[in-house]
Amino acid sequence: MPADSSTRSDLSDILITFKSGSRVPIGDLIAQSSDPFLYACLTPRVPPSPEHPPFPLTFRTTTQRSTRDPVWNESWHLGGIPKEGFDLTIKIYDEDKPGDRDDRLGVAEFSIHELPPAGGEDKPGEQIDHELKIKKRKASRRAYAITYCVAWCNRDFKNQRGRVTTPAQFS
Repeated sequence: MPADSSTRSDLSDILITFKSGSRVPIGDLIAQSSDPFLYACLTPRVPPSPEHPPFPLTFRTTTQRSTRDPVWNESWHLGGIPKEGFDLTIKIYDEDKPGDRDDRLGVAEFSIHELPPAGGEDKPGEQIDHELKIKKRKASRRAYAITYCVAWCNRDFKNQRGRVTTPAQFS
């Protein structure tokens, strides 16, 4: 069933690029680094149509090995997101061997309250860069205990707060 033009103009396309992280907490004590990956969950604020409830959409990046400053440069293209916006939760994990549980390194979140309506042109919209703080409250205590013990041993207490850089483009 084709959608009418008024419905299409209320929806937007989104391109989210998971660019990089910095000062990611330590997940591996011996190596004093992590094998980080991101697990993103996007939830529209309203249903895209009356027949479909808002449901979370998910994306997982590849794992970057032995680093606290990962670079992913991986893009997630989404279409049909309602103009009322969305909430994005990015969970950062340290990948472990099969059979072991991946360590939670933290969570970064942001919300968009209004998206520009999709235009008839194929021109991409404005790109907005977001540098998100990694919240440690939802991380494993072990990861932060290791991170701060290593910082104490190295006398490097500054800049222990991790970040994730995520540019987003709306059209």
